[in-house]
Amino acid sequence: MILVTGARGLLGKEVVRQTIERGFSVRGTDLLPPDPALGDACEQLEGDLLDPSACLRMCQGVERIVHTAALQHHSRPPKFGRESFFQQNAAMTRNLADAAEVARVRHIVCVSSDMVYGIPRHGPFCETDTPHPIGPYGRSKLASEQACLQKRHHGIRVTILRPRLIVGAGRLGILTKLFDCIRAGKSIPLIGNGRNRYQMVGVSDVARAVLLALEKEPQAVFNLGSSDVPSVEALLKGVARRADSPSQPLRTPRRLVEAALWVLHAFRVAPLVPEQFRIAGVDYVLDTTAAREQLGWSPQFDDTEMLWQAYKWYIGGPESNVFSPDNS
Repeated sequence: MILVTGARGLLGKEVVRQTIERGFSVRGTDLLPPDPALGDACEQLEGDLLDPSACLRMCQGVERIVHTAALQHHSRPPKFGRESFFQQNAAMTRNLADAAEVARVRHIVCVSSDMVYGIPRHGPFCETDTPHPIGPYGRSKLASEQACLQKRHHGIRVTILRPRLIVGAGRLGILTKLFDCIRAGKSIPLIGNGRNRYQMVGVSDVARAVLLALEKEPQAVFNLGSSDVPSVEALLKGVARRADSPSQPLRTPRRLVEAALWVLHAFRVAPLVPEQFRIAGVDYVLDTTAAREQLGWSPQFDDTEMLWQAYKWYIGGPESNVFSPDNS
């Protein structure tokens, strides 16, 4: 039995779908009620990972866990108290890991985040780089990793996955403002000159990495991201062109814009949080060599296609192949 936490979320749903397709027995858990569309294909439990007793119930009879549940920036965090809000991620993971130990779970795949790394200091991030998270979300994900890794001392195998910005139908976050500009034919304000690269990864690609991790059970950390990452300017021009939109990226002085955003952040009215705007104007790319060589994983989708398909979904166009069950 495989337990998937956050089973109603963007990634959780795709992991559940792919694990069921592979013939696994799956139990999905979420704060939301069960998904009627799954029928009897998956056991579904409604429960809160902040409740240790609920975690114990979830882990009964489970051999492996895929932990995707987390509060994120689109989870409507409060304007004040963001640190305590996001630290719930670490609390949830500690409860789950403790329950896994009691239930003698064999393997945990913890889906973390690239946000544990912080500001790039040199080239693409490697898994061996020391994490320096710059905000409460990144700190909560690093603490979640550590809660899982501690269970290696108790005989549980632990795999950590660190994906870049996950793109998929149903969760857009900061992409919403971008798509609104393209749809309206407006200029797309950048933070900086747009020559930097801002990597993404498709939700089905991340789910495939999860399946490979379940198969191989490596005791390792893996970055996940797209290949041949274009510049932000080229990426946005490509999507606008395919949308027949006159929108064009608008270059801005990065340091000046960041300073203005810091001021807005101080008054709790900034459109982005520091974890987002501090990396928006710099090269932010993950080295995925380890995932390719040790997991046998490679991304199927490039950034331009992912963003275009996400845009089509957003405006209500035909369902994209990127999110189609036939492309797992």
